[in-house]
Amino acid sequence: MKAAILGTGTIAHTHAAALRSSGIDIQAVVNRHLSKAQAFGETWQVPVITQDPSVLLADEIDCVHICTPPTLHAPMIRMLLEKGKALICEKPLTLTTDEARDLVALAESRDSICAVNFNVRYHDACQKAREIVQAPDFGNMLLIHGTYLQEFHALPAPLDWRYQPELAGSMRAVTEIGSHWLDLAQHLSGQRIQAVAAVFGCFRPERQLKEGLMTSPSTTSASEEAPQGLPIPSEETPQIIRVDSEDAACVHLRFENGAIGSMVLSEVSQGRMNHLTMEITGTRRNLWWNSEAPGKLHQAEKGSGIQTEVMAFGGGFTDSFTRLFQEVYADLRARKHTGVSSRSKGHPYPTFREASRIVALSNAIETSASEAGKWVTVHETF
Repeated sequence: MKAAILGTGTIAHTHAAALRSSGIDIQAVVNRHLSKAQAFGETWQVPVITQDPSVLLADEIDCVHICTPPTLHAPMIRMLLEKGKALICEKPLTLTTDEARDLVALAESRDSICAVNFNVRYHDACQKAREIVQAPDFGNMLLIHGTYLQEFHALPAPLDWRYQPELAGSMRAVTEIGSHWLDLAQHLSGQRIQAVAAVFGCFRPERQLKEGLMTSPSTTSASEEAPQGLPIPSEETPQIIRVDSEDAACVHLRFENGAIGSMVLSEVSQGRMNHLTMEITGTRRNLWWNSEAPGKLHQAEKGSGIQTEVMAFGGGFTDSFTRLFQEVYADLRARKHTGVSSRSKGHPYPTFREASRIVALSNAIETSASEAGKWVTVHETF
């Protein structure tokens, strides 16, 4: 099997590592900046390095991995689906519900293999958690709550594409990390989120920009000096820029079975590299997990103490990509050899249809935040 990768950012390197560990050849890499494609290609020894996306249509390429900013997804997806390519797309699938609906319709009309990289599902502990929560002895689900905290956008921070609405859209924390939490909550519980109420925080809308590094306009203390690995701002007069996308979000949730929940997102929490937590309470049992200890799953019944199961060979972040990709490529092989999909036979990778609902959820959250946190019903995509 041969893959191609569109895009060369950090996430594309994770895709490449997971493909290699799965025994999938990387045939081509495409980036509009040839120098970036060349650097990526040299790192991963990719034979075809180009700016030209038409190489993705070559017959020898079985699946294309789309690792570009989200506003660039839809045109490439349409082009590739027209040529019958299998796709693995980074999240979010797209930024508008209508566009997501159109992409799902196109993919399903062609019976295409199309997945979205909600990799968090693929930690062993998360797969076990889903079995426990959806089993009868867990009881009725009452409450789901958790966080997704990162430090990457705490100032000082580089001004990257995530701050450009023409590439990232109008949101940041919700679409970038919240999409993973929302998918996991629905996947583990088996329940759809039907309504949301949200508050956003953009804590320093005005920022200094010097040599690509954002800092607070009022900062003169050493607390916001450039950390190791980032450029030290020069003495030149800084540019003042405005950031409108959210650094953090607090979201109340209502699920279809009547359960309630909450999600707290932050991209400015110092010390939190990739801290996703999920706790689910049922009428008979409580269960919780966090991504910084991915091989441990905790649960308890009243009066019985906490039971911790350790997944000794559970793997980590890149392994979750590998497992998702293996399911997609297993389906691709099955269809090539038998003409029958394997997805319904133990390979339930996240599809465009599931991803379209995360788009609808994200849009409902943004609507609520723009209207003083009022409850907003999530419009179904299908």
